[in-house]
Amino acid sequence: MDLGFSELMFIFILALIVLGPRRLPELARQLGRIMAEIKRASNDFQSQVQDEIRQLELEEAANNLHQSINLNDEPAVPTILAPEGVVVRDSAPAPVKSEETPPSHQEQSA
Repeated sequence: MDLGFSELMFIFILALIVLGPRRLPELARQLGRIMAEIKRASNDFQSQVQDEIRQLELEEAANNLHQSINLNDEPAVPTILAPEGVVVRDSAPAPVKSEETPPSHQEQSA
């Protein structure tokens, strides 16, 4: 709400005429108290939301750390989103086993 000086002066003069010079200061104080209470409630709400967000971020970081350390010694299973939108979990790749060990150099010459 963007009010210029002329609009504020008009509102003040109108309030002075309607309410009178005796009640205007009293109503201004009440309006100030109400505005302060609204601002205090708004600040409390914002701080509660920020605290909840901070708590969720800490929990997520702890979960990520737990998974990266892999405390339960289970291999991490990557999650892949297929083009169809289906979640696919790949199993850990099996270790590559080498075929028979090649004979030593001495056995080849014999």
